[in-house]
Amino acid sequence: MVDMKLFKVIIILSSLLLTANCANSNSYVKETQGLFTKFPEPVSLGENQLWSAPGMMWNHIQYLRFTLNDDEKKMHQSAVYHALNNAENGQITSWHSRERLAQGKVRVYHSFPISNGHCRVYQSYIELNGTARHFTNNACKGLKFRDGGSLYDWKFLQ
Repeated sequence: MVDMKLFKVIIILSSLLLTANCANSNSYVKETQGLFTKFPEPVSLGENQLWSAPGMMWNHIQYLRFTLNDDEKKMHQSAVYHALNNAENGQITSWHSRERLAQGKVRVYHSFPISNGHCRVYQSYIELNGTARHFTNNACKGLKFRDGGSLYDWKFLQ
């Protein structure tokens, strides 16, 4: 009888000890912690590149000088727009081709408001046949430009 009571006391105390250790843990997961594995560091845009007129729309620079086929281009463009519209800062949106060794990732790593909209800084990463390149860009929504685009369209600032 005494052994059974002692056993219950030991179980309760060890449970409390384990629970207390879990509750006092100081290792909080940050918003972007653990999501950047094997993703290169962002490259900053130069002031002369930031506001270049040809870069206001989606252009071939987004494909990082790779010759992607039409399906891969659509997957990459879809990943960029998905990341801009839906992803939290630090979250990675990935795509891969089933036809050949092509894949890509997009991560938004900074967002900030502007007077009548918001901007997001994102990084594209494409790997094709073992060669990888990455690119950092800004996209803003809510900017008014003379091109007649909607305020709800993303404007790419490079």
